[in-house]
Amino acid sequence: MSNPVHSAVPSAAPSSRTMAGMHPSAKLLLFLLAGSLALIFQDPRYLAGVALLHLLLVSRIGWTRSLFRTFLILGGISSVFTAVSWLLFVRVGNAYWEGTIPWIGYAIQITDTGILWSIGMGLRIATLVMLSVFYLFTTSPREMAMALKGIGLPFSIGFLISLIFRFIPLVKNDLATIREAQMVRGVRWDRGSLFTKLKAYAALIIPLIFTSLKRVQLIANALDSKGFQIRNRKHRYYRMPRWKGQEIAWIVISACLVGLCLYLARLHPNLYGILIPTRI
Repeated sequence: MSNPVHSAVPSAAPSSRTMAGMHPSAKLLLFLLAGSLALIFQDPRYLAGVALLHLLLVSRIGWTRSLFRTFLILGGISSVFTAVSWLLFVRVGNAYWEGTIPWIGYAIQITDTGILWSIGMGLRIATLVMLSVFYLFTTSPREMAMALKGIGLPFSIGFLISLIFRFIPLVKNDLATIREAQMVRGVRWDRGSLFTKLKAYAALIIPLIFTSLKRVQLIANALDSKGFQIRNRKHRYYRMPRWKGQEIAWIVISACLVGLCLYLARLHPNLYGILIPTRI
């Protein structure tokens, strides 16, 4: 018999078929180790290899069209914004152009190291976004809570974190329902002046806020009625999956490889993709 607290909210989309039988904590640790590679190197030539390795890994596990579209939007915008933001504010290397920001007189310049650094940071952000989006799209909230519990985080904290991700699709469905209801009433968001459009969007946001607050209260009452407490160590899953020897071996090998890359990169920064040793 399962704990009724864990069925208070419907589960999310199922995991990918390739990693379906993996222990949730092993999956989380492998993704964290894979993402840490992007934090070790700074040179875009090394980061491009890391990004290609992660892309092959994700492609091997399996892409979906919605996941790929989400990555292109989030990863593309965040990586371009990061690269542009860093381009003018690195004062290391040979300067190609120098100038100042009007009104505040802050000196800016474009250097050879700054160009490499900005491209590298863009690739780093794109890689981290790719892994994060893939993990969130292929892991159910229940598996997230079990993964956090498996690495030592209290179950109540992991469960509340997973509850946040369960809440997102519910809010999305509420927004679609409210939008359809307002369209039936004749509300249009593409016509009129700016004030008229703001008023039309208020007809979406205000009902959504009250609907979300009502749902939060219902979930809180359900958890309270089942005796859920933040500091109660007795909360647990009755059936936690067991670790497999192959999973432990993969984690140990991956951790050793990441540690070796970190050691070499910091021991010989000029040879292993470190542009500015004083920065991460």
